[in-house]
Amino acid sequence: MRLDRLLAIIIIISQKGLVTGKELAEHFEVSLRTIYRDIDKIGEAGIPIAATGGNGGGYYIMENYNINNLFLNKKELEPLISVIDNLSVLFGHNTEFNDIILKFNTIRKSQEDEYNKLNIKMAHFSMEKELKESLSTINKAIDNNRLIEFDYINRRMELSKRIVEPINLQFDDGNWFVIGFCRIRNDYRKFKLVRTRNIKLGDYFQEREISKDKIEQIFTEGYEKNSILVTLMFSNKIGEQLSEYFYKDKICALEDGRFIVKEYFPDDEGLKKFILGFGEVCKVIAPDKLKYELKQYIKNIYDKYND
Repeated sequence: MRLDRLLAIIIIISQKGLVTGKELAEHFEVSLRTIYRDIDKIGEAGIPIAATGGNGGGYYIMENYNINNLFLNKKELEPLISVIDNLSVLFGHNTEFNDIILKFNTIRKSQEDEYNKLNIKMAHFSMEKELKESLSTINKAIDNNRLIEFDYINRRMELSKRIVEPINLQFDDGNWFVIGFCRIRNDYRKFKLVRTRNIKLGDYFQEREISKDKIEQIFTEGYEKNSILVTLMFSNKIGEQLSEYFYKDKICALEDGRFIVKEYFPDDEGLKKFILGFGEVCKVIAPDKLKYELKQYIKNIYDKYND
């Protein structure tokens, strides 16, 4: 932690020009004595930090010393700017993340107009405000080993209360997820944030000892256990667009221009909705059980519009 603090102190001073010891102590929630020791260490490392006394005084980096080369250069920074900007909006006040922002700003400050080649949106259109609040709450919970409690709507549109020991946040396939141990299901779960409601902090908990690989293994085995192998046939109308929905190694082109896709899917209503989303260009080849269920599903939809 100390090395991170030393680096952040350098950045804060370089950005603000003049910073008091009291401001630094409050920012890092440490004593003034600790800040004094940190400044000494920075000086020993060869970075010329000077100080002025009295009202309006503070620490500053001596003229003609450029710290930009300590960090990323412009070319390295450019692809990350849009992601960082978006995350800074979503995460709000987060000390560690804001210190990262400082590092990026040391380079981009004088080149603001150059970084406009990418525009990345990481918030779901329907809940940007709620997502920001949720990410902030979950981050606090992860940092302080506190439970999160929320209402959750599953793939079958069932609402239930959940109490979770959060482990981390994940952005995957265009969606935010929180991963943790669910005390209601007594197992590790991955919750899509767009399906959560009323997230709040709970009690403190003792962190479980489990590796990331073990959690991934649990998820993989659970997915396979609750999934079925589906064979789909697509007409030549959809062509190369299939790679937007499936991995390329799952797509097989036939001589007549059609395509076959074999993939595992969770066996629930979401699968039927996914297949029907392709319209007439998609046909289920196997399994027979899914073909029958899909026919009944379509019939139920037809009956709703045939009264």
